[in-house]
Amino acid sequence: MQFKSITAIAVLLLVVASLLVAGCTSSNTNTNNQTPNASTATHDAALESYLAGGKNESYAQKNSEVKAFEITWINSTTARLEITTLNKSTNATINEASTYTIFPTTQEATNYLNALNKTAYSLASTTYPSSGVYKNITGHAPQTYKYYQWNEGNPFNISEYKNHLIVQFDNIVKVGIIKQLS
Repeated sequence: MQFKSITAIAVLLLVVASLLVAGCTSSNTNTNNQTPNASTATHDAALESYLAGGKNESYAQKNSEVKAFEITWINSTTARLEITTLNKSTNATINEASTYTIFPTTQEATNYLNALNKTAYSLASTTYPSSGVYKNITGHAPQTYKYYQWNEGNPFNISEYKNHLIVQFDNIVKVGIIKQLS
């Protein structure tokens, strides 16, 4: 029974991570002509579009229910996203807290990624999924894609198990932690 639970947790973490990393399969454009207020006027438009695509994808998933989706802008090029979802199939609640930073160039993002302490991480993939938010927003897969992960804690005890990730999509770098809440 415990093995089934751990397998379900692992699969769910991979599904949530891939959904949030891979992103959206359809674009939802807001056609309202509103003047942005002072707090949103300084946000990087490309990063804002990327996060909006991720939100659309999260709410479009039929097998999960979004319990919380909150974006907090740290500065004009960095935002923190916290999302909590309920997997309807396994009844597991998953939380991801990630920081997204956009850089002027892919090389600057790569330099930032290379400077991060990735000692505990392993490179999980350099192949971008066939569809995703980045591809829908830009019209192409990223030329530079690196997905590092580190699993911390005992996978048989969900209260202490965390999946750490660092992902680069061209000039965007995501650093986050995924954990199961229930």
